[in-house]
Amino acid sequence: MKGRQMINRVVRYIKEYHMIDEGDCVVAGVSGGADSVCLFIMLLEIRKVIPMEIRVVHVNHLIRADAAADAAYVEQLCRANDIAFTLVEEDVEMLAEKLRLSTEEAGRNVRYEAFYRELGDRKGRIAIAHNKNDSCETFLFHLFRGTALKGLTGIPAVRDKVIRPLLCLERAEIEAFLQERGIRYCIDSTNLEDNYSRNIIRRHILATAVKEISPAAVDHISNACRRVIDAYDLIEDITRQGCETCVRVTEGAGNHKIYHIDREKFLALHNTIRGYVVMETLADAAGSRKDLETVHVEQVCGLMNRQCGKEVRLPYGLRAKRGYDGVTVDRKPDEMPPEAALHETVVTQDMTAALMAGGTVEIVLSPHQKIRAVLILKGGIYNDLENIPQKKYTKWIDYDKIKNSIVIRTRRQGDYLTVNEMNQRKTLKKYFIDHKIPQEERGRIWLVADSSHVVWAVGQRISSYYKISENTRRILCLTFEDEEQHTGECARH
Repeated sequence: MKGRQMINRVVRYIKEYHMIDEGDCVVAGVSGGADSVCLFIMLLEIRKVIPMEIRVVHVNHLIRADAAADAAYVEQLCRANDIAFTLVEEDVEMLAEKLRLSTEEAGRNVRYEAFYRELGDRKGRIAIAHNKNDSCETFLFHLFRGTALKGLTGIPAVRDKVIRPLLCLERAEIEAFLQERGIRYCIDSTNLEDNYSRNIIRRHILATAVKEISPAAVDHISNACRRVIDAYDLIEDITRQGCETCVRVTEGAGNHKIYHIDREKFLALHNTIRGYVVMETLADAAGSRKDLETVHVEQVCGLMNRQCGKEVRLPYGLRAKRGYDGVTVDRKPDEMPPEAALHETVVTQDMTAALMAGGTVEIVLSPHQKIRAVLILKGGIYNDLENIPQKKYTKWIDYDKIKNSIVIRTRRQGDYLTVNEMNQRKTLKKYFIDHKIPQEERGRIWLVADSSHVVWAVGQRISSYYKISENTRRILCLTFEDEEQHTGECARH
């Protein structure tokens, strides 16, 4: 009886958010875990009410040894119910390293690419098995990490072609539903580990809240998310009206856009809405929201009360300048974002051969910037670790610890350093924040990188992992030179 009630709840939820129309093709991502198996069974039941075509995609990330057994289980489940099954196998860890992404992000990209590929030109949706607990965990994760109001909306029921029919159910209800029906499911061992922040939130924080504070904690947080969604939708509407009222866009030289924010009309807006209007303006000017933070919004808002001619520099080569009647936001054609202007240089085999032969390699980064590299065999005075140069722009690296080709580039998502002798990792972003490096400067800092592992953030520090030690045999001496600012020095011996 409870199972039938749950099915009816899911049907009502699907209809409330207009997730599935009669005749749709629904591509379901089924991992074999409890949530996705429940989604599969629910779709089979709902098909009796809303006729649809069901297709299943299973993605094996080739990380776990028992992943093949999960794939076999899902395939058997589909075969027993005469449902189309597609298996996608992708070495996600290798892909993550290649694309310089985190394993989680690479895996997510692979899954969604597979889902959209399966859907193709068919009319329909992609069904994902997120539940109430998942949404609560997302809410708490964003809350702990720091977020704007949008980050507190949890997981949306519908986004583009992606639907989440089980967001109205708690994880405990899902497991009870499967138990009632005698349906087994696979258990991902990585979900039982505390290696990921979400696992800690799931297994300890949220579980403790349910046990010690309120049995209805998940339901309460989920309801709060829905109220935040309603509030955010209202704010978005008011923000849109605010932009139409006080922001005027004109064409500047080189066909680039200039955004004029009228001071009088801007100050007439509610203080909260002002921030959203500025963020929308900056995002439109930049073409992206990435790297735009509250501090940049505050800088632009602050210009409204400063004298004419004052300006601030922003990410993506943007500038905001106080004018007579307000603030303009623009980007000159020759002021491209640092990320776009700087290039990537790989230390080639020829360069490596030159180093091995005792030569000096010069790597040109820009018309006035370069890195000189010299390979030194440890011995003589270099047996004394106190002899290591303590210079900002000259660093000694343990050459034999480099696993891949050295690349000199600017930052990428997933970059990290090791910060102590225990090889504890810290993301490059966190390092920049901790050391109060201005946002607009971060994209200009050159990195000597071994895949996603930052060997040296030029002008900052090297990773502890690559420091020379008593066991070092070959030392790579790197010197950064900037003709316009400073010159490093690495003597040949």
